[in-house]
Amino acid sequence: MRNSSVYDVETYIADIYDQIITEQDDVLFIKQHLGDKNKLSILEPFCGTGRISIPLAVDGHSIVGIDNAKGMLDWFQRKLDNTKSAGEVKLINQDVLAKEWPQGFDLVILAANCFYELATPEVQEECIKRAFKSLRAGGYLYVDGDHMEGDLAKSWQDLGQVKKSLCGIAQDGAVVETTRKTIWFDVKKRLARFERGTTVTKKNGEVIKVTSIQQKHPVSTGEVQDWIQKHGFEILKIYGNSDGTAYTEQSPRAIFWARKP
Repeated sequence: MRNSSVYDVETYIADIYDQIITEQDDVLFIKQHLGDKNKLSILEPFCGTGRISIPLAVDGHSIVGIDNAKGMLDWFQRKLDNTKSAGEVKLINQDVLAKEWPQGFDLVILAANCFYELATPEVQEECIKRAFKSLRAGGYLYVDGDHMEGDLAKSWQDLGQVKKSLCGIAQDGAVVETTRKTIWFDVKKRLARFERGTTVTKKNGEVIKVTSIQQKHPVSTGEVQDWIQKHGFEILKIYGNSDGTAYTEQSPRAIFWARKP
């Protein structure tokens, strides 16, 4: 067994992620809201493996994706190379908040609980601020996340318990297992810190093991709504799911479709 860097396992995580996370409801939702608009310029920070961006590129839209995980972007590019026809795609490998985002876009996508990748509400709000600057006048913002209100959910307070997340067999036959253990939390501030572990056991018997510490802040609907309005957006609709149902207190998700005036 050898300890290694996160990069050594990112491609394996991308492989298993694409095997497990296969839904396209959010992609269909975005397409329906774009209507018959052709060749739009779209920015997706936290683009990951391109699950959302690639179908939009196939529709002819121009995509810029930003992600800190090079292994994820490599997987994105691999899938894109196997796509027969797509609009222009540019991938940027960097921390999403390390530099200013490019500008002049028709749509900014902050999808699939991407705010969970950030440690505090302050840096999450910064994404909304940057989205406004990146959009042209009349451009749209899509924000999608789990619906979690009140104090930190009990499921985030299981101190010391090891839970498995992305697990499976990669295309090269390697066995991949990722785990998460809560090591600290603050109920009122809605913060939790985790020890993340990934173990990859290759077919030749080699074992790669990576651990890291990550803090998360599950956003509330009220927080996101306040940020969007504070930074100049007009909220056109808040949905409770990708099927287009209206948002209620019992909704599983909170999906914002907003516009830059």
